[in-house]
Amino acid sequence: MKWLDRIYRILISVKLAVVVILVLGGLSAIGTIYESRYDAEYAQKLIYHSPLMYFFLGLMCVQLIMVMIDRWPWKWRHSPFLLAHVGIIITLAGSLVTRYWGLDGTLSLSIGEKGHQVTVNDRQLSIYASFDGQKFTPIAERTVDFLLNPPSDQPVEFRLGDDLLSVFDYAHYAYQKQEIVASTSEFDGPGIRFQLQNDNVNISRWLFLGRGQGQDLADLGPAQVVLTDSPYKKLGQNTIVFHFASPQRQADYEIRNKEGKVLKSGELTEGMSIDTGWMGLQLRILRFIPQAKRQLTYEKREQPSPATVSALRVKFRGEEHWLGSNSVLRLFTENTAYVVSYGNRRVSLPFDLTLKDFRVGRYQGTMRAMSYESDVLTNDGNQVTISMNNPLKHQGFTFYQASFQEDESGKPLLSVLSVNRDPGRFWKYLGSLMVTLGAILLFYDKSLKRWAKEKAPGEMA
Repeated sequence: MKWLDRIYRILISVKLAVVVILVLGGLSAIGTIYESRYDAEYAQKLIYHSPLMYFFLGLMCVQLIMVMIDRWPWKWRHSPFLLAHVGIIITLAGSLVTRYWGLDGTLSLSIGEKGHQVTVNDRQLSIYASFDGQKFTPIAERTVDFLLNPPSDQPVEFRLGDDLLSVFDYAHYAYQKQEIVASTSEFDGPGIRFQLQNDNVNISRWLFLGRGQGQDLADLGPAQVVLTDSPYKKLGQNTIVFHFASPQRQADYEIRNKEGKVLKSGELTEGMSIDTGWMGLQLRILRFIPQAKRQLTYEKREQPSPATVSALRVKFRGEEHWLGSNSVLRLFTENTAYVVSYGNRRVSLPFDLTLKDFRVGRYQGTMRAMSYESDVLTNDGNQVTISMNNPLKHQGFTFYQASFQEDESGKPLLSVLSVNRDPGRFWKYLGSLMVTLGAILLFYDKSLKRWAKEKAPGEMA
């Protein structure tokens, strides 16, 4: 058939091969630019794992197969050519296996903790419900990719009883902004913004009692300021106590010395100014909201920074809320409490690891980490040390020492292990070996032929 022959000729043509190579090179270059300007996830989803990239990689494999068929019947001189072509196909197949059946994530453990939950890059939206305010039960869970499928095009909806939760906006890079605002719900507690000022100090803070929260405290070193709905008896510091009475929606203040003696007291009102009696400090009540809520908003950004995260905007019962990555949103109806969670998906390992100890080696005279290692106990009772150059291989998974977290004093809090499972590794290694071997044979064959031609005239003489 002429049309089949035409397609065949096109597939084995050098012109098409050049076009495919140029397109793949161009896409890789664009991906590199995206990765440097944005981040690796952005480049992978939009370029490296895009349908366009996969199409041209698949077209390249088809071309390689067709070119090999065109050389049939094969002879020994075709060995380098065949090895290289088959090696490329096997390498791409191994990469595809890794992409869809592999695992690449992190496992964070504190000393003495047992864990098996690996955090991966995929995002997950989960919803939990409680009828008593204490025990929450998962009612919905969905893996989402709002970068490729933004909810502004097609909102993501969940039915919560008679109500509807709708995710309608998404920001891949967003900066978090937080403020205390007035609320109409009788279940919300108070918010107080105060200022302490003298010739050397000028401090302002919000204190806020969320639902079920009985106390909020600002520890300012030699003094502390407390908002509470119950008696506060702690001594040892100069203290300002704001006591809030729920039924009356009123607040009183007490200014105490280190021994707990009340120096001044009275009813709190917005705009009032009081001399505390310590160090010439003046207390001012900048804002008092009897019913307040903490409102989180996110400002969209075009490029990432250390302070940006991905964020969703959702609508529930006519109100809009923002939800940042790896955080939760609490929603309430008359008889049900909901918790909406958005963040990295977690994958369960088929076994547990226990962190027995963690050590940090530092450069002499500094707090800079020189080395760090974890002693972990596997599920079969073996204790293994994982360091930066000594990974643990266990039941098909490889654990690398990736990083750690510490407190302000330098005491380690968490060991962060990188977890990898690569079922396509063997095929990628095999393909790479075949390509290398094909190249070696090709140059060896050319060198042998050149040597034969150079020696031929001498033999004839």
